[in-house]
Amino acid sequence: MLSVFIFISLLFAVAVWWRYKTNRRLCAICFGVFTAWLALLAAYKFGWPGDPVLLGLLMGQSITGVFYLAMRRLPKELKLFSLPFLLSLTAVFYWLITGRASLPALWFLTGLWLAAWVLFGWRRDPGKKTALTKAVIDCCEEP
Repeated sequence: MLSVFIFISLLFAVAVWWRYKTNRRLCAICFGVFTAWLALLAAYKFGWPGDPVLLGLLMGQSITGVFYLAMRRLPKELKLFSLPFLLSLTAVFYWLITGRASLPALWFLTGLWLAAWVLFGWRRDPGKKTALTKAVIDCCEEP
């Protein structure tokens, strides 16, 4: 684990330096974590006896980062899709690690996406439907 932490720290320093020199937008932490789990995933797939728990934790950090980046940039109405989006990212990363997809989970995700589309269609419908849609959109907002 220490070697991975050192690797991420070095990648972070390189990204900070690169950002400073080029004036390009780049999240140095995201770059370090992403590159580290990508290298760990490749090593894991080639039979290197790595730590799948650490790999999963780093991938989870990237899932969370992508999720919050999308939530910041998307129009508020599209936050109706936040749960299916987050769980779809999780399913993709699970597949990356295991090489397997769960058919029941994929069916569930399909249903969740369909339900989100129904709510999206109701977002301006007066009455209780609008209140439900607003509650889902505001699910992660601070009170």
